[in-house]
Amino acid sequence: MRIFFVFGSILMLFFAACSKEEKISFTNTDPIENNCEDCPKIAIDLPIAQPETLPKAQNINEILREFAISILNYTEEDRPDSIADAIADFNLQYKKLKDAYPENIVPWEAKIEGEVSYENQKIVSIIMDSYIFTGGAHGYGSTSFLNFDTRTGKELSVEDIFINPEEFTVFVETIFRKQNDLNPGVNINSTGFMFEDDQFHLPQSIGFDQQGIILIYNPYEIASYADGQTKIHVPIAQAKPYIKPDFLDTVD
Repeated sequence: MRIFFVFGSILMLFFAACSKEEKISFTNTDPIENNCEDCPKIAIDLPIAQPETLPKAQNINEILREFAISILNYTEEDRPDSIADAIADFNLQYKKLKDAYPENIVPWEAKIEGEVSYENQKIVSIIMDSYIFTGGAHGYGSTSFLNFDTRTGKELSVEDIFINPEEFTVFVETIFRKQNDLNPGVNINSTGFMFEDDQFHLPQSIGFDQQGIILIYNPYEIASYADGQTKIHVPIAQAKPYIKPDFLDTVD
């Protein structure tokens, strides 16, 4: 009996250690900056899932890195394999343009900042603010959300989070119309919005914070650059009927 008790205790300690080891947390490491002479100004500050040895943490970190690379990828050809390579290529493209037009080139700039906007045992939302300037009248700033299942490291889509995305879309449209003084039945673009085919749709950027769900339309998505971002905030109490039960108890 004593042997079984000792063996059982060892198993309990083993499983407890495994459970503890599998949890991930997030921390921002030292920001990455572009320090070369006469180069574009680049600053990157990303949260990192830890411990980095866990496969699910590695998956999350890889997606975060890919996001940063996509912002810096000026030519959209020969996609760099790392942030360091992306910075080097961004520098190279800038210098090529400066050599060709030394009197007309304005210094380029890239800034990418990420932080956890909401986190619990099942889901984490990471908000990514980015700004890129490569000449022209102005740069382009945008906000993106990356949502992950903290148990697997999988990036979550709208279909993963919401019970019925179509019903959620209809619900959000009612909030959008009220927020912008658009009565039901009135053309969604009647006040200057630019929804494709005059049909309301959810933005590409959807995430969580402590109060509920944030939806952000970035410039050019449904309005002009001058109009800036269009934001919708849905309190969690109103959003609960549309969220899958698997996530509901963690955002309740």
